[in-house]
Amino acid sequence: MADDNKPLKYMRYAIGEIVLVVIGILIALQINSWNNNRIEKNSITNYYERIISELDKEIRRVEIQKVKIDSLIIKNRRALKIIDSKNTDSIHVLNNLMGATATTWEVNYDFPITKEFLNHGYLSKIKNDSLKMMFVDLAGFFDRVKGTAEYNSAQYVNTIEPFFIKNINYSQAALALYKKKLINGGPPTNYEALFSNLELWNVVTFKLELLNYESDVIGYAIRFFKGIRERLLKELEH
Repeated sequence: MADDNKPLKYMRYAIGEIVLVVIGILIALQINSWNNNRIEKNSITNYYERIISELDKEIRRVEIQKVKIDSLIIKNRRALKIIDSKNTDSIHVLNNLMGATATTWEVNYDFPITKEFLNHGYLSKIKNDSLKMMFVDLAGFFDRVKGTAEYNSAQYVNTIEPFFIKNINYSQAALALYKKKLINGGPPTNYEALFSNLELWNVVTFKLELLNYESDVIGYAIRFFKGIRERLLKELEH
């Protein structure tokens, strides 16, 4: 075998086989990687399209919510002006305004698809740094809003409701959409005595402060959501 050089031929053949196997493996890995990237890209694209639809829905919802919050702001401001003026001729107006102080509409944001996208680790797959930071800021925004909602609820339970129970006939002061389902009666509210009540002034003032903050947050949210939406649309165009 040494004479006719068969070992050398066999070695060359074996090396050739190994090279072909390695090349085949590399090609298979490349195809698998390309296929995984394609699947991942399609998944991200699908999420982007669904998130855009979610943003459209949420923007419309919070725009309506801002109108409602702003209506409470107007009523609380008017109530404070009447209390400050001690105008007894406006007591009937004040009574119709006080329901806005006792009304709490928590500002919540419902983003199940976006939260699913973030929880599944797709944030690290976003190549556009600007868009990635927007999603990071959005996650932080959800946490801040949750804290505001908790404060809103605590203010109502710990401050507003106890004050109304002791000082104001709620069934007579409630907003019209709630009053029609209540029984109109009971002792009348002594607003003349409440004109000099510091607690009433502070209850309405703190309520107005929170409403102003919530309105500002909603305004920011609307602009922020629209910004993310525009960025996602540009990503889909590429």
